[in-house]
Amino acid sequence: MRLVRYERNGKQGVGAAVEGGIVETPWSSFEELFAEADPLAAVQALQLDESAFQPDRLLPPVVDRCQIIGTGGNYADHAEEAKENIQVSEPVFMSVLWGSVIGPDDAIVIPTDDTQTDYEVEFSVVIGKKARGLTRDNAMDYVFGYTVFNDVSAREVMVRERYQIMLSKSPDTFSPIGPHVVTKDEVPDPYALDIATYLNGEIRQHSNTGLMTAKIPQLLEALTRTVTLHPGDVMTTGTPGGVGFFRKPQEFMKDGDVITASVEGVGDLSNRVIAGW
Repeated sequence: MRLVRYERNGKQGVGAAVEGGIVETPWSSFEELFAEADPLAAVQALQLDESAFQPDRLLPPVVDRCQIIGTGGNYADHAEEAKENIQVSEPVFMSVLWGSVIGPDDAIVIPTDDTQTDYEVEFSVVIGKKARGLTRDNAMDYVFGYTVFNDVSAREVMVRERYQIMLSKSPDTFSPIGPHVVTKDEVPDPYALDIATYLNGEIRQHSNTGLMTAKIPQLLEALTRTVTLHPGDVMTTGTPGGVGFFRKPQEFMKDGDVITASVEGVGDLSNRVIAGW
């Protein structure tokens, strides 16, 4: 099932995306859904009313103020293109500030006229159960589903100071996510998905999730060794090569652009880009 957060007639809810629109579910929020004893089982048992409607707006399909954990250096081609700037011996985790989170069709606001605003498509995991001390053998039991994340980055921040990751990754509006969460039963092989970014309709990144260096169980094992994840939290799995900073010549998003982050079978996440000064 494909689950969305929507706004309609001034009210919010959780819906299932179907052909022709959105169908209501019993949950008024993702907080309510992920408070279920087993959110995935609750969704799979759902019998949908087939009367679909068009929402006024789609919202970020996440629990309010959830933890969003980014993963860096997890595609060999991106690690290779970045090796002169940052070298990593294992996937690197980083947190994303909540104030940067936006939904599908929301605007990415470039904060200053010298911001080098870059794109990074990321196939992302949504956690379904409280998770700590996972192993590679049981990690997938804790996965609820998947979504698309665009790890928009202010590159000039890390040019000034390479360890200033949070300020590079978390300016307001720099974390688009959505358009929906796809339950894991809809994605039988998470390592056989095309992953791509399109800038104004032209392809910029293109790879396959099978080329991740560390697969999802390995990432979750490493992360939960010391960190507790809660239902509704999100972990990204890294971005492939082709980001604007490492293109020749460099290419950054600008006012008026439209960026689309796409993961096959999961969704297409589009956002317009506007100047904020």
